[in-house]
Amino acid sequence: MRHPTLVLELPRPLGGPTQLHPHHNSTGLACLDDGSLVLFYIPPIAFYETLPASPESSTSAKEAETLDIMKRDESRRVGNIAYLTDPPQSEEDNSSYFITCAAFGKNGEEVYAATKCGSLLVFLTPPSIIQSLQGERRTDINLKVKPSVVFKVPGAAAAWQIVVSRNGKHVLFNSADCALRLYDIDEIFKHDGETNATNIPPRFVFQDTLSRSPWASADFSADGEYVVGGCNSYPQPGDNYNLFMWSTTTGELVDQLKGPHASLYSLSCHPTRSFIAVGSSDGVIDVWGPRVQWTAFAPDFQARQANVLYEEEEDEFDIVVDNNQGNAASEHKEPPEEGIVDIITVEKTAEEVTFPVRVLKLFSEKSKPNKSEM
Repeated sequence: MRHPTLVLELPRPLGGPTQLHPHHNSTGLACLDDGSLVLFYIPPIAFYETLPASPESSTSAKEAETLDIMKRDESRRVGNIAYLTDPPQSEEDNSSYFITCAAFGKNGEEVYAATKCGSLLVFLTPPSIIQSLQGERRTDINLKVKPSVVFKVPGAAAAWQIVVSRNGKHVLFNSADCALRLYDIDEIFKHDGETNATNIPPRFVFQDTLSRSPWASADFSADGEYVVGGCNSYPQPGDNYNLFMWSTTTGELVDQLKGPHASLYSLSCHPTRSFIAVGSSDGVIDVWGPRVQWTAFAPDFQARQANVLYEEEEDEFDIVVDNNQGNAASEHKEPPEEGIVDIITVEKTAEEVTFPVRVLKLFSEKSKPNKSEM
């Protein structure tokens, strides 16, 4: 029997987002409220329950064997937790980092994390670390992995979201200074081994220059060619939310969408298609799709901002026959079937055309009679 849900008890409450490994469904990361970053592993066998054999068809030896198997299964059902970073001991502790959010790379071999002081960290998590996490020993593991790249984000603002594009080329940094910063991953790894890199500028910085509203959520499109950011209209709560779409190649604003009267909580782009799902405060998931160019089908099509109720008149679609057409139709009416049908008179339907035809040698020479016979 398969369990529908499982509960994994962490050492401390969550202080940031969680994410599953892109290739291992039972492995993920979590940011705790004390600033530590942990990897967790839930064995797949934990999703299934071993049912004991029925007492009618089992003997004492089989029961003992079944209990032994269940005990061994219980030991394999316990998950593992590995600390990538220890929590800071104090605010003046510079040897550790207070992690606010983190995300896996494209293949799960890197972990991008943001700190409270506005730094971006890159941890290398090769398959050997995942294998050690999935080992038989069910205890907390302290990996003590040092970041391979550490650099300050301009503005030194804390971040609450990190998003990595599905093509593995870009990483998006959603910070508290109402800005979305786009970085090239290849440019970041050019500074591999530097723990205090300061010359890594962002590729683009996306902001709402009019309202300066903070970004509630952001994501990449399926192909990584666009960045979608969602913000709420402040200070009026419950007002419309807005979606902005930028190009990762040019940095230009491609489109702007205005949502219904609700607050935006989170958004996510479809992994393969051009759709955006938005979770809002009204309990409804709004799904945005591409616009359809109806003018390509109907040149006289006019788009409306809102639905218009069309009221049909009583005789609008009644068929009206023209008077001339009505008279012509009455003239060609067929005679009624009750009348006398004339079957003797032959009506002349067309003029006869005649022309003479001469026939030469109608009979052959042999067929002519002789005079002697006559």
